[in-house]
Amino acid sequence: MTTTPTPSTKPSTSPGKSLGLALLAALSAIPLAGCRGERTDASPRQFFPDMDKQQRWDPQEASDFFADGRVARPTPEHAVAFASAEFDVAAHADKAWAEGYMAERAAMLKDNDAVYTGKVVESDGFESYLDAIPVTVSREMIERGQHQYNIYCVACHGFAGDGAGMVGKKWSYPPANLTGEVYRDRTNRQGKDGYLFETILNGVWAPDGTNKMPGYKHALNEMDAWAVVAYLRTLQKARGSSWEDLTPDQQAKLGRPTPASASPEAGATEGGNS
Repeated sequence: MTTTPTPSTKPSTSPGKSLGLALLAALSAIPLAGCRGERTDASPRQFFPDMDKQQRWDPQEASDFFADGRVARPTPEHAVAFASAEFDVAAHADKAWAEGYMAERAAMLKDNDAVYTGKVVESDGFESYLDAIPVTVSREMIERGQHQYNIYCVACHGFAGDGAGMVGKKWSYPPANLTGEVYRDRTNRQGKDGYLFETILNGVWAPDGTNKMPGYKHALNEMDAWAVVAYLRTLQKARGSSWEDLTPDQQAKLGRPTPASASPEAGATEGGNS
């Protein structure tokens, strides 16, 4: 008996469709090629090396890309500071957790000329240096000033502030003795706290344009500079004082010094007034 073959219900696959599926599978496997599966010290596969190896610079590095040759860019003139988050000053100003935010806000606004310039405008319109630090001086502030002074100032001015630092001794001209009378007497321009503040941040420039001392505003903010001024005043006070000048409470807190540490020679060495 002759049977009639029944048509197959399985759809046939055209050569073009098969080729398309094969290409799709190959493309899907490409991302997996970057995964080694095991840890290895070999360099990773780079699909876009121009993005992996972009040009970069280190802080304070020189570059001919900018006209002034500096990588670090100064703040554009008339730039306006803004916060990264909403902060209700009136609602949170008295909260302990908000102190850091308030300090950051004040540093951005800089709306107190006395605090952020060290100067005050007189009635005749001229600016003059402040006689005294315009913020509350605390033990923490003085200790902060000591920390910053020991980092940035000791090399030239010495631990005692007398200009006998390791670098200062070998300098082409002697650094200032900050414990000298000219820096103690607030009736002098150089003895005012505002002058010391500005000098710390902007340095000292001779009339001919020579930079005699670098400024440190790249490393110290205004509050740091006032802290250093406060610590300088303690160095001056310690330099010209004796044990008998201390109150009984201060003597009891410090303890009676040994004859060696109380001698003038000991006070003249670096680190004698720590």
